[in-house]
Order: sequence, then structure tokens, then C-alpha cells
Amino acid sequence: MTTSPKDEFLEALREAFGVDGVLDDERSLREYSTDASPCFVVPRAIVRPRSEEDVVRVLEICSEHGVPITPRAAGTSLSGAAIGSGVVLDTSRLATIREFDPREGWVRVEPGVPLADLNAFLRERGFRLPLEPGSLDWCRIGGMVGHNASGYQSVKYGQTRDYVLRLRIVLADGSVLEARDVPLHGTEWSDIVSRVPALEAVRRSLEAHREAILGSRRPVKKHSCGYDLAHISETLDRGVFPLADLFVGSEGTLGIITEATLRVLRVPPRTVTLLLFLDAFDDLGPLVRDLLPLGPCAIEGIDGDSLDVLGREAYGIPPQARAMLLVEFDEGDLEALVARIVREVAPRYRLTRPVEAAFDPDRQAALWKARRSLFPTLLRRPGSRRPWGFVEDPIVPTARVPEFIEFLTELTRRYGTVAGIYGHLGDGNTHYRPLFDPTDPGDFERMRALRTDFDDAVLDRFRGAPSGEHGIGRIRADILPRVWGPEVYAAMRSVKDALDPRGLLNPGVMFSSAAWWEAWGGLDAREPL
Repeated sequence: MTTSPKDEFLEALREAFGVDGVLDDERSLREYSTDASPCFVVPRAIVRPRSEEDVVRVLEICSEHGVPITPRAAGTSLSGAAIGSGVVLDTSRLATIREFDPREGWVRVEPGVPLADLNAFLRERGFRLPLEPGSLDWCRIGGMVGHNASGYQSVKYGQTRDYVLRLRIVLADGSVLEARDVPLHGTEWSDIVSRVPALEAVRRSLEAHREAILGSRRPVKKHSCGYDLAHISETLDRGVFPLADLFVGSEGTLGIITEATLRVLRVPPRTVTLLLFLDAFDDLGPLVRDLLPLGPCAIEGIDGDSLDVLGREAYGIPPQARAMLLVEFDEGDLEALVARIVREVAPRYRLTRPVEAAFDPDRQAALWKARRSLFPTLLRRPGSRRPWGFVEDPIVPTARVPEFIEFLTELTRRYGTVAGIYGHLGDGNTHYRPLFDPTDPGDFERMRALRTDFDDAVLDRFRGAPSGEHGIGRIRADILPRVWGPEVYAAMRSVKDALDPRGLLNPGVMFSSAAWWEAWGGLDAREPL
């Protein structure tokens, strides 16, 4: 009896990692075929490494058998980047906080460390990683680096890339790269290129397409739309290759992260949270513009229709309010800041009720409850229509946020549904969740038409981008060429081809012409996330 190639592959994995380290039973395959997106891709096996050496060995076996590999941390990807048809590499066992240096302000961790655990460790020592994605209770460092995550405090504290000092990366050929800022004129670059010649090919490609890359930038404060070639090109102009930045936001398409060294900040001694309700939605944009110069660390907004969806009575939301704004500050004379807002800023606007300012942590948590509850409330709505994530993460120039929310409101009504519209208004990143039933043929056609209108408006009318923080993944891969244009997209593709010439690292993610809905599956049986 001959052994099939599939059996040979699985036997090689089991021989290397034991029965406990390799999963291919039906239940596990089903569990790992989904992440937090609507996508559904069944893997061949799941491997759970315990060391960098294990990761290298997985890549060697996959390369030998021509099997793709997809890294996965907590599986909270909203774009379909944590699922794949080959081996899903579950890095959750790589969860050690290796080193902390309070004097220099950095921490060295493995990719499976949960953000919540890391910040609990840091807080005991007076520090924190100031990133708060919506999945902050579950997400892990590897996924945050892979997606260049941000969250509620991005208006002040930026994205994951702003905190990555260096990474250890296992490349497609099994070699290990210490990725950090490297001067181009010196022996260090020469030594690295002698070990990883593909990096010189990447540098030359970026140099050849420099003008197109720099000219492709969109007027947004952040994005998670492929490799950040503009930032890398600008750094190359200064004679430095920021190698770590090449992998931040790469969604597992260039290498596997086995360690990250992250910059951390001191915990602010105090914060204040302000809650404002507006009678007129038109006041929202000007109010945000007046508050931004005061240095908030968070500005979160919800439009009036979404407040209706949320349930006004349950959260004490005034019936006439057409917008809600949460603003938080963590620096300076907070009492004086609040007094200035109440005295000078608030009187310019039609407030539904006086500004509430909370210094007490318990009251602050209560004020944040409505914002954090919106999406779970959408999930609990009765009926067959659900808040599927296929247009959920656009970002536009901050000055155009009010106009953009008006567009989303009109788009929702045009297609005969309701939606959650909320997000990080301080940096222009809105989350949009229209409710549909994709198993209904009519609704599915409405979804496809809405997605077309949405993409056209985000990219052309508003000069925005389809993802501010969730990534391209499978959901937005078909639109990536339009985001940056054909030359820059080709430059991104050249980076991928140089570092992963056989295309084994997370295929179907970021680079795919498949329609956004083709990877969806089992929609009649699963809940959207």
C-alpha cells in the first residue's frame, strides 16, 4: 500500500512535533477555518510550535512538500488573514515576556503574548503599551504587528508600527532575520545582504519606483493597506533601511514573527473622560476640529441612527441626541482643560445636555460602555440580517469625517437596511456595519452593489483608504491595486516575490484578484464577528 503525499506531509509534521503539536481532526480543522472575519478556509493541519526552532522546522517541512503556511495568534483578524488552506501556525504557545528594561523603556516578547497580559505585567511596573484595539481583551502581539493595529487611542498614540523597535523573523527559506533599522552604508548591511540577498532586491525595487510610491500617498492619518512603502522609501532616503517596518502590517505574507521588541510608555497618572451629546449631527465635525488642538488621547463618536440601534434607554441616551462624542485626555492640567472646554468650546454647539466629565475610573468605564457595546448589540439584534464585516474599516481625511458619515447614512438607506456607524473620529477611521442576510439572493446582490458604491466613494470621492487598522486580508485584496495604483501595487508584489518566491506564506491574503465574497462560506451556520 502506497503512502499518499498528504499522509507523508502529516507524518513529517507528527514526527517533528508529536501528536500534541499537530492537529488535523475535524473539530480542530473547523475551528481554525475561521477567524473574526466572514471568511472560511479549511486548513490541512494546525501546528502549535513552542520555540523559534519549531517555527523554522515547520517552514522547512512546508517548503519541502510545497504546502502553504499561515501564522495565527488569537485569530481575531477581521480581514481573513489568520486562515489558510495549508498549515495554520498557531503561535499562542509562544507566549513568554522575555525581557523588560524600564530605564530604556522597552519590552521583548514572543508573538503569542496577549496584549491584556502584557499590559497587566507592564502596569505593575508603571508602564504600558498604549494601543487599544477593539479586541484588546483577546488579541496577541503577533497579530497586532501583522495588522499594524491601533484602536481607541490612535489619535494620540498611533499604530503598532510606532512601537516596534525590532523583530525576529523566520523567512520563507527558514533563515532567521533580526529586523531593525540598518544603515545602508556600512558592513552591517553588507553582512545582512550576504545572508538574505532578497533584501537588496527589495531595496532596488523601492528605489526604482520611488517617485510613484511617494506620489501614491493618500491624505489619511494612518492605514493598514499593505506594505508601507512610502514610509520605508522616505527612511531609505536618509540612508537607513527600517527592516522591522517592512514586516509590520505584512499580514504573514513575508515571514513569521518569533519575537518583538516594543517601545513602552509610562502610565499617565490621571485621565479624564468627557461625554457630549449633540442635538445636531452637523455640529460633530466642527466640535472634533475644536477639540483636536487640545491634545486628546481618544475621540470616539457614534451617529444618531446608531444610537437608535444601540438602544437609547438602556444607556441613558437622550431621545433627541443626533450624535454622541467621547473624549479623553491624559496629560496636562486636566481640571483646567475641562473648565476650558465647558466655558469656551461647549457653548458654541447645541448640546443635548451639559458636558459630563469623569475622573473616577469606575465612572469612566461606565461612560465608555455605550461605545464598546455597540457592535455586540448589533450582533444580538433579532432577525436574519447580521452586521457582516465587508466595509467595516474605512479611513478618510479627518476634515471630511462628518461628510463621510452622512454618505454612509444615505448609503445605508439607499440599500434598505440599518447600520452601526461609529469609530475613531479623531483620526478619520470609521467602522461601518450595515446589516444584511447574504444567504438571501436579493440581500447578497444589495451587498455587492453597496460594496461597489462604497469602494468608489472611499477611494475617489473622499481620497481615503479601505482599511485604517484591520488590514487587507482576503476581504479587501481585490481593491488593493486601486488603493495605490498599478505601479506601486507591482512594487509591493515585487517585495513579496523577492522574500517569498514560491508564494507559500499566507497565499490569498493581500495579493489576490478573487472577489471579496469568494472566501466566505457556511454563512447560514455562523455568526459574524
